[in-house]
Amino acid sequence: MAEAVVSIVVGRLTDLLTQEATLLRGVTDEIQQVVTELMRIKAFLKDADSRIGEQRVRILLAQVRDLVYDAEDVVESFLLKALASERRRSQGGIKSVVMRLVLHDHAHHRVFNREIKRVQARMPQLLSCFREYDIVSRLEQGQESSSSDTSMWKLKRFHSYAVVEPDLFVGFEGVLESLVGHLVDESDGGYPTTLARKIYNHSTIKKHFSGLAWVSISQKWQPKAVLQRILVSLVPEKRAEILHSEVDKLVENLLEIQLKKNCLIVLDDIWSIDAWDSLKAAFPNEICRTKIMLTSRNVDVASHVNPRCFVYKPQVLDAEQSWELLRLKALPKPDYLSARDYQKMEEWGRELVQNCSGLPLAIVVLGGILVTKPTFYEWEKVYYDSLSSLKRGKGLGEGHREEVFEFLVWSYNDLPSQLKLCFLYMGKFAEDEDIEAETLYQLWIAEGMVLSSDKREGETLMQVAESYMGELVHKSMVQVIYEDDIYSQRKFKSCLLHDLMRDLSMSIAKGEDFFKVANIREVNDFPFDPSLQLASSSPRQLVIYLDAVRYKSIKYLPFLVNKYNQRRVRSVLLFANNAFPTILVSHVANFRFLRVFALEGVDLNKQSEFSCLSRIHVEKCLGSLVHLRYLSLRGSGTDWLLFPCIQKLKLLKTLRLDVGYYLHIPPWISTSILSKLECLQHLYLPSFGIQSSGKNIKLRFNGLSLLETLENFDPDWCEVKDIPRLISLQKLTVKVKEGYKDLEDMVKCLSSYSGRYLNLDIDMCDPGFGADIWRQLFSNHTSNLQKLLLSGKLPELGQIFGQQKLRNTHDINVSLIHITSLRLWESCLEEDPMPILEKIPTLRNLDLTNAYVGKEMVCSANGFQNLERLVLWNLHNLVKWEIEKGSMPILLLLRIRRCRKLEELPEGLKFLSSLEKIEINGMPSDFNERVRVVDGEAGPDFYKVAHIPDLEIN
Repeated sequence: MAEAVVSIVVGRLTDLLTQEATLLRGVTDEIQQVVTELMRIKAFLKDADSRIGEQRVRILLAQVRDLVYDAEDVVESFLLKALASERRRSQGGIKSVVMRLVLHDHAHHRVFNREIKRVQARMPQLLSCFREYDIVSRLEQGQESSSSDTSMWKLKRFHSYAVVEPDLFVGFEGVLESLVGHLVDESDGGYPTTLARKIYNHSTIKKHFSGLAWVSISQKWQPKAVLQRILVSLVPEKRAEILHSEVDKLVENLLEIQLKKNCLIVLDDIWSIDAWDSLKAAFPNEICRTKIMLTSRNVDVASHVNPRCFVYKPQVLDAEQSWELLRLKALPKPDYLSARDYQKMEEWGRELVQNCSGLPLAIVVLGGILVTKPTFYEWEKVYYDSLSSLKRGKGLGEGHREEVFEFLVWSYNDLPSQLKLCFLYMGKFAEDEDIEAETLYQLWIAEGMVLSSDKREGETLMQVAESYMGELVHKSMVQVIYEDDIYSQRKFKSCLLHDLMRDLSMSIAKGEDFFKVANIREVNDFPFDPSLQLASSSPRQLVIYLDAVRYKSIKYLPFLVNKYNQRRVRSVLLFANNAFPTILVSHVANFRFLRVFALEGVDLNKQSEFSCLSRIHVEKCLGSLVHLRYLSLRGSGTDWLLFPCIQKLKLLKTLRLDVGYYLHIPPWISTSILSKLECLQHLYLPSFGIQSSGKNIKLRFNGLSLLETLENFDPDWCEVKDIPRLISLQKLTVKVKEGYKDLEDMVKCLSSYSGRYLNLDIDMCDPGFGADIWRQLFSNHTSNLQKLLLSGKLPELGQIFGQQKLRNTHDINVSLIHITSLRLWESCLEEDPMPILEKIPTLRNLDLTNAYVGKEMVCSANGFQNLERLVLWNLHNLVKWEIEKGSMPILLLLRIRRCRKLEELPEGLKFLSSLEKIEINGMPSDFNERVRVVDGEAGPDFYKVAHIPDLEIN
């Protein structure tokens, strides 16, 4: 990992030399000299990393990491002081003030020169140690130039993250059908046990079971959380009630549901008998048709659940199946290869997969390495490298886990430097936790792991971060969920590490002191884990999990009170469950080099623990963290967070104020306080809003020229006229609660806004807005508005687009509108919206939820030419729906929910050859029976959907 750290820091210093040349004047030569020397050191690190098992090499690499981080700290400290001086100078003008600033500048230069010389003095000693330990430099082997040109560490992209990874499934096709048969066999009253989400998503399963739930148990299971996740899957409309229920009530509700309908419940990755015993009260054995599918590495769990259960033990792939899986992953399009090259590469590939012993995960990981090395010579190198790097298989059992781990380590070592740190970073998050992609990207950026040198023309760092994720997915290192579903925007919504991948991440991070996780929620982890004492280590990144019951135990963690360790920490993520860690927050000023600070789910309003005087102290402490790039108080209970000291955080890129209360602003605080944060790129305002004890206030956003994300913007307390000044804005969510004038002003600003891609979410509580407002929004054909959600009563679309020839109106050319995703909620339109919406050429996603109150709807022959996803929900009066041949030619997904008066599915569905899935939920039983196949007998409408691979009826 040392090589990755040096590469990233060198990249960051080079970025600073380019982007902040004016502020760094007078010290650029010294910084460039440090960069050059670091590149000399970097040349030794590949060989040194391969020998990390040696104690002396491990110590040497730790010293290299410390040196690199110290160099970065010296440069950043100077940059911050230079930035402060520059601002004071621009506000000055008095001769004595200017003279003092000059003296300050000289003092800053003296401090910088002293500190940077200390860093430089340590470099020759490290280089001497490399030679003493016979560590080989790639410079001496001619493999790398000593130049600091950024192309040396620029990421080569092999994959477009907008392309969904193919679903590879080799060797188990026959087994799949057999296991599906066991699950739908009504005579089998036991608990079938198997492994595969493929079964869960099988069309026969979706048709047979009226309720489906999948929940991962993992090693650190909590019965209440498991039961809640099952119930939310079975009855999502009762989510709020479920999340506030205790275990006894959850068990009662789950039993009741299983008596009413047949369910398939998957308990994935259940490790122990104790885990099942804590849940079994919720599952009746013989009195219902519910089937339980377990996946486990412990066969004793299955026999304990039911000695008569059906058990499937996955077999390994044979040689032919192994090669087929590797070929699909590593050579999906081999057309560019000559027959001779392909034949030789196949020989190498077949021999390589022998090392995998038929294990699919190992084969896919190997394919992830080879897919980025498409040439004959690159495969040859991988083949010969493997002879010394991989172990051959030695049979089933625990040894298989070790074999796979060998491949995972090899795959990690093959990653570019940028991706190594990004992959390790994901190990911070809890086991089986879906990590929100947008948040992860912002954390990567704040930690300095995303390099501006990897930007292509017109790209943002968020897009670069997403390309990093795309590469990790392509290499099969990370599992992802796409936004909305696979038929949507092809954007990553969340990600997850396979448990073995997470083990790898945690193992490397621990060995390299990359981060430390303290899970105070777990009795087994605290306070008896001696590693928490950190007596001989000082990680730069901390992750703390705690809850309201045990939060006071945090005072036993030495790194929270040891000032030496605090000065070294650069990142603190604290995830709490309604608890307030007094000690951590009261010592926060000691973490003075923090780049990332997250207090999520923390109750900052606990008066018994947190007096008003303490609040003032904490405000000052947070304001002293001048290195911060990321500050999050998401989901925390507080009403006081917009404090004056926040304007000192000049380098802040992400600010999450989406807290659980109204945000209170005292009358003496300027409404332009956020405008001082000129580096801010992502701002999340409180969804509840802002209150002030003084006069009505409007937050200002002028000066935020780099802002890309602005969520929960409300014209009631946000200044609308600042929107056109946000020239980098890409994502904007707006909530309009009241006030015709506010909405009118906002739409007027948006209609003249010509910035980049916009997501617009308008939640209207006042139904009285006229068509002229919406006409302004749609009439600007140069607008890049692509994603629009309108919640609340709308005028008829014919009025908005001028189709009704109203006085003083003109037609809006619908074919010039750029919207790709449109959601209309509670619009209450009386006229069929389809004749207008189907003309929008770019529309890919359409969601109509209680948006139309009419009885008939028609999709015409040439309409919706690019629509991929259509949702019809709560159209309570819809009786007849017609689809003409030629409409929606590329539709992939159709969802019909609670349109209870709809008499039948449209005849035109049989023309939709591209349709892959239909979901029918909450419809009358006679409607459902028309499309079902029962005992081999098809319903009268089944012919309309017979060609569709996946039909789900709940």
